[in-house]
Amino acid sequence: MTITKLERQKRRKDRWSVFVDGEFAFGLDEVDLLYYKLSEGSDISHERFEYLLDQVVFTRASQKALDFLSHRPRTVNEVEKKLSEDYNRDIVARVMDMLHEYRYVDDASYAEEYAKERVNAGYGFRKIEWELRERGVDQCFIDPALEEVSSLQRQSALAAFKARYGNKSGMDAKEKAGAFNYLLRRGFDRETISDVFHES
Repeated sequence: MTITKLERQKRRKDRWSVFVDGEFAFGLDEVDLLYYKLSEGSDISHERFEYLLDQVVFTRASQKALDFLSHRPRTVNEVEKKLSEDYNRDIVARVMDMLHEYRYVDDASYAEEYAKERVNAGYGFRKIEWELRERGVDQCFIDPALEEVSSLQRQSALAAFKARYGNKSGMDAKEKAGAFNYLLRRGFDRETISDVFHES
């Protein structure tokens, strides 16, 4: 096996793409490239190649994933996208397997917590569902998460209305239309919004 090419990555100048026998093998931080003294034209044994993949590339990728998760919970899709910025499909798959094994990523739990948080912040199901889809959460996790907070929907809409308009009664047609559209934009359905007008 021969290192046929080392190429500085365009998006990140501190990372290099390593090509072995004419094919892309993996990406390395510059500090690792220098430490392991990799150079174009040099031979690399199968054992050393596997060591770099297992002990350097995989370890760095795992740390990147854990750092990304340390700020707030993430969906599987978000972590995969982040890792794909620097690592190939095989490394990403291995890291994701590790994260699943230790439950560092769990879209079912993520959807449940996200739905609770957004409902309590005054957002409706349509908005929450759209946001979860945008984060790559599968519908099979979204539906039970929304069902879990279904009893809070009307209360959430009423709270959102009162936070914006107060205990306003006797609104004219123009004001009602504005309030109706406001709640629609926050993801509430028409039936829930109608209930809010009857209660406010």
